[in-house]
Amino acid sequence: MARSLSMIVSFIGILATVTATAASNPTRPSAAAALSSLGVSLPGGDALVGNAGYTCSILTRVFSKNETFTETSPYYDVLVDEAWSQNCRLNASCVVTPDSAHEVSRLLQILGILKTKFAIRSGGHNINPGFSSIGHDGVLIALEKLNTISISEDRGTVTVGPGNRWESVYRYLQPYNVTVLGGREAVVGVGGYILGGGLSTFYNTHGLAIDSVTRFQVVLPNGDIVNATPTDHADLYKGLKGGLNNFGIVTEYDLATNTGIDVYYEINTYTVANTPAVLAAYATYLLDADTNSNVEIQTNPNYTLVFYGYLGHVSTPAAFDPFSDIPVASTLYPPTNGSLSELLLTIGSAGLSSEGVSYGGTFTFRVTGPTFLQDTYSTYLQAAASLPSGAVLSYVPQGIIPNLVNQGNSQNEGNLLGLEATPQLWVNIFAQFPVNISQSVVTGRVDSLLASLTSSAKSQGLLLPYIFVNDAGPNQKPLQSFGEKNLKYISTVAKRYDPKGIMQKLQNQAYFVSKEL
Repeated sequence: MARSLSMIVSFIGILATVTATAASNPTRPSAAAALSSLGVSLPGGDALVGNAGYTCSILTRVFSKNETFTETSPYYDVLVDEAWSQNCRLNASCVVTPDSAHEVSRLLQILGILKTKFAIRSGGHNINPGFSSIGHDGVLIALEKLNTISISEDRGTVTVGPGNRWESVYRYLQPYNVTVLGGREAVVGVGGYILGGGLSTFYNTHGLAIDSVTRFQVVLPNGDIVNATPTDHADLYKGLKGGLNNFGIVTEYDLATNTGIDVYYEINTYTVANTPAVLAAYATYLLDADTNSNVEIQTNPNYTLVFYGYLGHVSTPAAFDPFSDIPVASTLYPPTNGSLSELLLTIGSAGLSSEGVSYGGTFTFRVTGPTFLQDTYSTYLQAAASLPSGAVLSYVPQGIIPNLVNQGNSQNEGNLLGLEATPQLWVNIFAQFPVNISQSVVTGRVDSLLASLTSSAKSQGLLLPYIFVNDAGPNQKPLQSFGEKNLKYISTVAKRYDPKGIMQKLQNQAYFVSKEL
């Protein structure tokens, strides 16, 4: 009874908003007719177009068994606060949590008919405000109930819904003794991670997560639900191997599994004074890396953390010899042979916090030796020291070797990222800071640092065009970085499957192919 009263109050609140803004929003008899054809009954009269409050009142009626959450709903704040960065916790007019592809289809059709803005959220780990969040002028589509997980009889394929977080996927797969290319942080959502490329723990061995997708189930803006594979809607399948959410909403992924679950790993920290030596060793390692190994580095102004991983049950691998003479400040995890699943479920979830604001960006440069990497670190330290107290700037040089590129080109019809098969670094620079610090000051200095480093890399002939989507900032243009041919392909596919441009015009913020072309 209490819930019923709450829903009545919520509905009255929505209608009040609609009444207050009706004079400034057009009504469309054609929209009413289109909704009627979907079996949607209206409160009365013509449909109000372009009004989020009115649209939410309709969605409340349509999804009565799957509550549409408004600001007066008890669970509303919980849904909004799922966003990783506090500046992404925007108050949508309502939050809809569809639990099937059919509901997503119905939802997209209604939003298109009523020309209502929307944002799509999988796990909410995107730190760019408006990309997976939206304010009062739109609807947030939260995919958390699309959390199916199933495995094929031969254990070669896992089907996952975009609402899962990687922790759930890893736990599901443990009894089957297989794994998939998933997030290094177990709390990250499946959907955005895969579409953005996805760096797994052994990305240089297997390639990107997007390369392991054998089928996408996609809800198109016209409501059609299609399977995109190398043989069925093959152009859409190829487009999704880099084209992000320019075509529709992905509601299922089929991922190829792998059996490399016995691994060696250790994690050490190093002092700031010894970090240049660590970076020199990293450059040496990347120029001749063992494809079964991975080294990951994250620096902050106080220390540097290094992860060493190797596929197989081995003693200390020779691949890590370039680092052997550098003094270790502390050992977080000693050399260990164990399960990749356990590694991801423990280390991948340790020390993570969603408090405060995050902001960052990325750039890519070719590795020819240690000098430029060390120089960028020195410039980074100066920038970190200039930030207001309480703001922490991190520098993450993610080393990519040719095998990752070759794996991407050879698996499942390849991808559209336009990567060059050369040792390179996808550098992620990001700041974390409390909400009481000026965002403009911090973001301005991060942008300035990125611009300076990009310019320096270009002047030395080291800059590569690729912008890694999962780390890209709000003003970067990653689709352009894939190359003109791939960008045009994405545009062609988007126009074919979304001729009305719903994903380009009504989606709140995204890397729109229409704006990057």
